[in-house]
Amino acid sequence: MTNRPGPAVPSSVSNRDSSGSQPARTEPLSHRDDIPIPDFQLLRRIGSGAYGEVWLARAITGALRAVKVVWREDFEFDKTFRREFEGIQQFEPISRGHQGLVDVLHVGWNEQRGFYYYVMELADDEQNGSNFEPNSYYPRTLSSDFKIHGRLNLPFCREAGIFLADALGYMHSYGLTHRDIKPSNIIFVGGVCKLADIGLVAAHGERSFVGTEGFVPPEGPGTFASDIYSLGKVLYEISSGKDRMEFPEVPDDLDEKELTYWRDWNRVICRACAPSVADRYASAAEFAADLREVGVPRPVPLGRRIARAVTKIAVSAVITGTALSIAVHQREWRVVWEAPDAKKLTPEEVARMKLPADGHLWMNKAGVRFSWSKEKGKHIADRPVSHDLFLTFLDDTKRPFEGEVAKWSPKGGKSEWVVVVPPADANAFCEWLGRDDRSVGSLNDDYEYRWKEDSSVPRSPGASKEWKAFRLELERLHFGDVEISTNPEDADVLVDGESIGATPLKLPRVRVGKVTYEVRLPGYKSEVLPGEVKENQSLKLSKQLTITRAVVFGKKWNNSLSMEFTPLGEVLMSTMETRRSDYAQFLRHQVYSNPPQVPLDADVKLPMTNVNRSEAQAFCRWLTMVERKADLLDTNQSYRLPTDDEWSMAAGLPREKGGAPGDRNEHIQGVYPWGGPMGGFEWPPNTPVGNFWDVTAAESVHKKDGIPGYNDKFPGLAPVRSFGAHGGMYDLAGNVWEWVQEDMGGPDQKTQRLGVVRGGSWRSKERMEMMASYRKAVPSSTRADDIGFRIVLSTEGTRARGEED
Repeated sequence: MTNRPGPAVPSSVSNRDSSGSQPARTEPLSHRDDIPIPDFQLLRRIGSGAYGEVWLARAITGALRAVKVVWREDFEFDKTFRREFEGIQQFEPISRGHQGLVDVLHVGWNEQRGFYYYVMELADDEQNGSNFEPNSYYPRTLSSDFKIHGRLNLPFCREAGIFLADALGYMHSYGLTHRDIKPSNIIFVGGVCKLADIGLVAAHGERSFVGTEGFVPPEGPGTFASDIYSLGKVLYEISSGKDRMEFPEVPDDLDEKELTYWRDWNRVICRACAPSVADRYASAAEFAADLREVGVPRPVPLGRRIARAVTKIAVSAVITGTALSIAVHQREWRVVWEAPDAKKLTPEEVARMKLPADGHLWMNKAGVRFSWSKEKGKHIADRPVSHDLFLTFLDDTKRPFEGEVAKWSPKGGKSEWVVVVPPADANAFCEWLGRDDRSVGSLNDDYEYRWKEDSSVPRSPGASKEWKAFRLELERLHFGDVEISTNPEDADVLVDGESIGATPLKLPRVRVGKVTYEVRLPGYKSEVLPGEVKENQSLKLSKQLTITRAVVFGKKWNNSLSMEFTPLGEVLMSTMETRRSDYAQFLRHQVYSNPPQVPLDADVKLPMTNVNRSEAQAFCRWLTMVERKADLLDTNQSYRLPTDDEWSMAAGLPREKGGAPGDRNEHIQGVYPWGGPMGGFEWPPNTPVGNFWDVTAAESVHKKDGIPGYNDKFPGLAPVRSFGAHGGMYDLAGNVWEWVQEDMGGPDQKTQRLGVVRGGSWRSKERMEMMASYRKAVPSSTRADDIGFRIVLSTEGTRARGEED
């Protein structure tokens, strides 16, 4: 995706509709504009390059996707074109197995027209994230972030590097290379960076020259080592602010703190970008492991120093014997995986030969030797887990020690010190050792460590019977596939509360056994899909979802009290002030010694008044509880009062300077809460826009102090929605003042701890009170006949403009 999008394509160039008919053309078109993609309407090109064009497309479900079209005519040889297609075919099944890879949802081929295509999830918009208009969409990439912000901060670069290196290692584990890693090919989806533009993916060792100058290593693309080099150059460019051709120049603007971090960072990047393959990381997993250590202090823990001092005399002889033993075992191990001409093998081939093989000895990264048990059909460690290796585990995981150290004496061998520990610690040790071995390629995802009690280790009289001496076994795992579909599509699929993708979802290499998935789609009932995965078989789970009245953020919604809500940024705000009828429902379920003195049975459409801030908040808590029980809200969704900034946003104000309402008070002049999203600018308004102290109100008490020339025809409170909406909101100006969450704060010490009301009331006649930026400070315990409230619905911690608690 190297080019910025051009103008929107005319509707006549969109592909055929679902019936297969071709829309009438209004002008001559290139054959590259009239592209038939089943079930998709191509809206506009959003990127192009030497190996294809990317289109913004809308599925028949309404979902927006990216569709890449690759034409045969762009390739000199047919075999090259078909080889690229084979690469995407191989990538599609694994693309959704790692969150750092762009999801490929479908691959298709049009032999007659001479192109293939694939459908991908769509990147966030550069400016507006997931909320954007198709005509102004431009994908957010690392390149666009770099152009907008310049040099990116080092902690972000480190986290992005770890995530992308891990994704790269996942792809490499399936024998595929990317071949064109660069900032513009790393997109953001839901704020998460992903490797994209995977059209150049190929099997490891495919050496045709592709890629981008500066990101391609001296030996050329197409190997695991070349992908590591390219990712290293990407991290150099975004962290240094310099072009990759300037590598390894240091940034000019590092402060003292950054300089210390940079030294550690630079060591890792220079190794990843070493000109010689032999000097680079042997795997992407090793690269990711080193990135995790950047900026992390690594002193030797005091606990380990003490433990070693206590056992120094007893263990010294064992260490010497163990070192000699490991040296011998390593020689035996090398016989298993090193061929006579091993020096001629590539690092990747050598790494594959380090993996365990049935019928042969095997030694892991930590020097633990495993013999093959023909009877059990698995590798079993020759010795129980040693004290020294277990100490390394404790140091690395910061886990406290419980258990004992025991002497184990093998037949015909020297005694060794081993550990006897609770089963939970043995489980944690197996998980840690598996991660450690995978990080250097000694294990892959086909295996995991298990433990079995070793009864040959003598126990002391005071040892707990729950503690176990244990020996490692290497368990080969068995897998099947899972396909999850729903109607409608795009339901979120969760395992143990964590999202793993959206339907339709294909999950390759799922462990054999019983599985349970939960599917959620806003506006539909959540469903649980159980099943059992069998080896080398595909489990298909599907569900017709049931529509509910539950809230869907981003869309208008009416709640159980028929209160209308409309989107305001990332939350929903009630379009109207809370009515007497709404509050009456609340009071029927509450016991109040001093209820508000308001006739709730009369004029039920009038706004509720004589409610202080805590009583308004109690209403929100009650309504949240009621609608969660009715399955209208999720447990992380709740009602509350609007924040001061949210009220300003609804009134048409941009972000205001200052941290507290008192700091922002009256700092924007001449803007009023009417006239649409940009606010109104005339005072007094020349048409009735709200209920203020007008001529009618003044005459009702025989006064002449109403707003000159203004007549809204209401002498007192008006029913909600008596005036037109402004920016989707009713009565933001006038009728009743409205509570917001915060105290006044700001520089005025007399009002700092008072509550805040906004928007004026039917008694307001001063221009200042009607300004959108005006805040009135009142005690939060105030009950008044001209103070009411409106409410907001949000997920926990979410604010309208995207801020969090």
